[in-house]
Amino acid sequence: HFRAGETPGALARRLLRVNLSDLAAMGARPYAYMLNLVLPPGAGLTWLKGFAAGLARDQKTYGLTLAGGDTDVARGRLSISATIFGLARGGRVLRRDAARPGDDLYVSGTIGDAGLGRACLAGRLNPGSTDKRYLVNRFRLPEPRLALGQGLVGLASAGLDVSDGLIADVRKLADAAKVKAVIESAKVPLSSAAQRIVTRNKRAPLKLLRAGEDYELVFTAPVEARFRLEGLARRTGTAITRIGRIVTERGVVVVGPLGKELGIGHGGYEHFAKGGQAS
Repeated sequence: HFRAGETPGALARRLLRVNLSDLAAMGARPYAYMLNLVLPPGAGLTWLKGFAAGLARDQKTYGLTLAGGDTDVARGRLSISATIFGLARGGRVLRRDAARPGDDLYVSGTIGDAGLGRACLAGRLNPGSTDKRYLVNRFRLPEPRLALGQGLVGLASAGLDVSDGLIADVRKLADAAKVKAVIESAKVPLSSAAQRIVTRNKRAPLKLLRAGEDYELVFTAPVEARFRLEGLARRTGTAITRIGRIVTERGVVVVGPLGKELGIGHGGYEHFAKGGQAS
């Protein structure tokens, strides 16, 4: 899903990256993809050239080959979808249903930037120009954590990518394994841009934990894996942060700096934009 008015090159790159994030979440290596493209009658050669250039750029970056698909012209909105295939070494993948009580809970990168970038594009947030540019770029061009995901196979116990919001996706991990996840809100990593916004809005931290489309990896690992995970983070150049733990019982809770549980509700991010802003 995407906002109307995005450039064709940015749309193409985002299309590949959000799907590549699913491969990263399973520890797979990108291989090939199928593309389905339904164009409105007004789309012309200039749009197609820009879209193809965006595909070519990230195909080269991530080692992808376009293997086929379908194109059509139809009345209505532009529709684009891709199916990406990956290779799993030895058939081993990172599952989402194997978290165990006693495991640590980690997340890569920073959380909430994409949600703030969406707010900037919608005119609901107007930080300084540098912060705005950074946040919007984090929304438009997420970075699939492929090297990290591949390194987590055999090291982490469970994982998935953060597309529906940190709280919602941690709940998926916990529900799949029939365990309880405890998120320590003060440990959730925020970018400098997000931190500056949080200092002006005390309700923002919990909202950022609900915001979607960060496409970072959230995963669990046994305590004895901490040293090896630090080495993996250095080798892949990807920051990882321990943000909580897995315990017995069921569900997910977020605790504040003083250990008090915060009310989090049950919702996650809806990818369908409101008010006709998605195509």
